[in-house]
Amino acid sequence: MALTDPQNTLAYHNSRILCAKRDMSATPCLSVAKMLKQYKLVHGTNDEGHSNPEMQALWFYGMNHGVSLIATRRDPFEPLPAFELSFVETYHRELAPRAVRAFYYLLLICTREARHNQSLSSDKAKMSKLFGFALADFFVSIQGGEATIAKKFIDYPPPATIGKYCECLVWQFYNSKWSPGFGGKKWGAIADCLHRFVTGEYSAEMMLDTIWTLSHNNGPIFNKGEFFSMYSSCIIRILDVQRSGQVPSAIIGDKEIREYASPALRLQMVQLADYFAGEIKPYVDWLVVEALGSVHKYKAEIEQQKKTYGVSPEAAAAIAAAQKAELDAQLAKAKEKAEFAANHLQIMPGVWVKKEKRQLAA
Repeated sequence: MALTDPQNTLAYHNSRILCAKRDMSATPCLSVAKMLKQYKLVHGTNDEGHSNPEMQALWFYGMNHGVSLIATRRDPFEPLPAFELSFVETYHRELAPRAVRAFYYLLLICTREARHNQSLSSDKAKMSKLFGFALADFFVSIQGGEATIAKKFIDYPPPATIGKYCECLVWQFYNSKWSPGFGGKKWGAIADCLHRFVTGEYSAEMMLDTIWTLSHNNGPIFNKGEFFSMYSSCIIRILDVQRSGQVPSAIIGDKEIREYASPALRLQMVQLADYFAGEIKPYVDWLVVEALGSVHKYKAEIEQQKKTYGVSPEAAAAIAAAQKAELDAQLAKAKEKAEFAANHLQIMPGVWVKKEKRQLAA
């Protein structure tokens, strides 16, 4: 697939910047910092229509759902009908700029968090050996508040590549010393997403699919004031619905989630539901949401759903599958416990020794 493919096919659009994996790890930090500085001047936190994390998550998940439906109908080189082509073009037009914002956000918040590293002095020699003296010196020299640190990367970036820079961030979060509530493995997962995009393991589309789910030590990552406004509790509701593959239904029929969808996105979802008649419900099936392991519980929504729509076949199947999985887990646990008891001897409360099998002498 390449950009030389016919522009009315999925093959062409799957080769565009949003979907293609591109390794930018050799790009100098200086070049990234210059672009980031310019971006920051134009697209601040209050950039209309792009700074709200809930709105942005809905744009991605809603449009991505639609593109996935189209992909199940069409071969890569099959010409797309007018509606499908328009929808796919809108997907790329809307989501590519959002991927740029997501990349810069991840870069800035990981850089800012690195200032909490408590073992920089002892780590410096290791970091110099692994990533070069320039990067080790840059991170050791980070001082001041959050804004000062971000500004230092933008104004005085280290003479290193962005690939090595991100790799060094990942290494610190997993290997350095951090006080409770800062850095550590959860930030390692955040930096992993950044690094995988920079090295081409993730496409921009994959990065966007991941960023809304990321959490640091104190909750979702969207509380840093750079390019995104503060998140609300609705972000968890959105992710619970997304886990069940019902974001278009939520944008159409869930009052709480619908408030975070722009009129343009709501129109796209209504048209999508009309086009794929019967494949997108006019309501969220909360029984399915909970059966698939939601973070929150939705008792009131389920009661209302049962009164209005009853129990759908999909909900019944999801509940049965969840119950079977729970029963299987209980049986596996009971079997493990029985096997342990059969092969161990309790010599005092809480102390077990493994039984030894002795062979009788001939």
